[in-house]
Amino acid sequence: MSVIPSFALHFSDDTPVTDRVRRLVLLVCAIGGLVVPAYFLGIADVSHLAWDFRAYYTAAEAVIHGHSFVGINTGIPGVTYVYPPISVVFFLPHTAMGSWQLAFAFQTAINVCATIALAALTIRTIETYRGRLPLIDRTVITGFCLGTVPVMAVFGLGQVDMVIALALAAAFVALEHGREGIAGAALGGAALVKLFPAVLGLWLLWRRAWRALAAAVLTGISGVIVGGVLFGFEIYSEYLHVLAGRSRIAAFSETVSPNFFSMTLFRPFSQLFPHTDPHLYALFAVLAVTPILALTATRDHTVTDRVTTYLTALIAMLVVSPASNTLYVVYVYFPLLCLLHLDTGQRGRTALLVGTIAIAFPVQPAQIHAVLTTAGVSPSLTTQGFGILSEALTVVSIPLAGLLAILGWCAVRSTRTRTDPDGESQALPAD
Repeated sequence: MSVIPSFALHFSDDTPVTDRVRRLVLLVCAIGGLVVPAYFLGIADVSHLAWDFRAYYTAAEAVIHGHSFVGINTGIPGVTYVYPPISVVFFLPHTAMGSWQLAFAFQTAINVCATIALAALTIRTIETYRGRLPLIDRTVITGFCLGTVPVMAVFGLGQVDMVIALALAAAFVALEHGREGIAGAALGGAALVKLFPAVLGLWLLWRRAWRALAAAVLTGISGVIVGGVLFGFEIYSEYLHVLAGRSRIAAFSETVSPNFFSMTLFRPFSQLFPHTDPHLYALFAVLAVTPILALTATRDHTVTDRVTTYLTALIAMLVVSPASNTLYVVYVYFPLLCLLHLDTGQRGRTALLVGTIAIAFPVQPAQIHAVLTTAGVSPSLTTQGFGILSEALTVVSIPLAGLLAILGWCAVRSTRTRTDPDGESQALPAD
C-alpha cells in the first residue's frame, strides 16, 4: 500500500468524526504555512526577512563595542531593540558568526530545534494521559507546530517566540510533575526576554505553587540585578522610556487600520468607546476576561481542567496586553493542542476548531488584495468585497477573533457538570 492511500485512511469514513475533523484542521493549518515564503518572496513589496533578528544582532554588536543598545537604530523602519537589558546577553554568541546572515542562520536553527522540542513535549504530554498516539496524530501535531503561518513568520523574522513558547509549555509540564523550581525559572526566564509573561505569576499563585512563584521572582530579580551590574542601572530608565514609546497605547486613540498587526482587546474597545482615554482600555480588558478566568479557575479536578485554565490565562495575557501581535498566538499552541486531543466533550467544540484555524491564518486585507491583484482579479471586484471586510477587521483581527472563540470554548467547557456524559465524566484523571 502506498504512503498516500495509507495516510488517507485516517480521514476515511471508518475513522470517528471527531478524529477526522481534528486531523483535517491541523493538516490544513500546517500546510497553510507554505503561503508565507510564497507571499513574501513572490508577491509582497518587502520580504521582511530577518527584520526582528537584525535588532537582536545590532544590539549585541553594540554591547561588544561598548555602545548603548536599548532602542538602538537598526536602519530598518520601526525595528528597534525594546527588550529587558539582560536579554541581550542571549544574543552575544551570535556576534561570533562574523555577519548577521550567518547569525540569522544560527538563530533559525535554534528556532527550529525549539519548535521540534515544543512538538515533542506536546505529544509526550498527550500520550501521558491517553496512551500512545497514532502516527498520523503525531505527524499533524508536529506539522502544526512547524508549519503554520505564525511559526513560519517567526522563522522568517528571526524572532524568539518559539523559544518563549517552549519555555511556557515546559513551565506547565514541570509544575504538573512537581518540579516547581524548573517551572518558576522557565516563566521567569521568559519574562526576562518578553516582559508580559510575568503576569503568569498570578497563575502560579492560583496553583498555590509557592516554590515556583519564588523561583520565578528570584529569576526575574536576578536578571534585573545582573543587567544592572553589566550595563549600569541607569539603563533601566532608558529601557522604560523606550518601552513606553512602543506600548502602542496611543495608536488606539483613533480608528486603527484593518492591516494593523495588533492582537488585543484595545482594538474593539477603540471602536466601541472612541472618545475614551485609551489607557482605560486596559481596565476594560481585565474586566472582560476576569469572569472567564474565574470560571475556569474553579475547575482543577483533572489535567484537562488545569490545561484549560492555563490556556485561558495565556489568552488573557495576550488580549489584555496592548503590545501583543499576531505572532504571539504560538504561545497557546501547547495547551490548545493538548485540549484538542485530551478533551472528549462535544459541546462547543466547533468554536475550538474554528478558533484554531483563525489563529493559524492571521491574514490581513492588504495581503488578500495583493494576492488577488497578482492573480489578475478585477480591481472593481476587490474594492466591492473589501469594504465590509476592512470594516470588520478594523474592529477585530482574525487572530483576535480566533482567541476569543477559544476563550468562549473554555468558558463553555467550564460550565459542564461532573456528571455531564458529553464532557467531564470522560476527562482524564490527574497523574
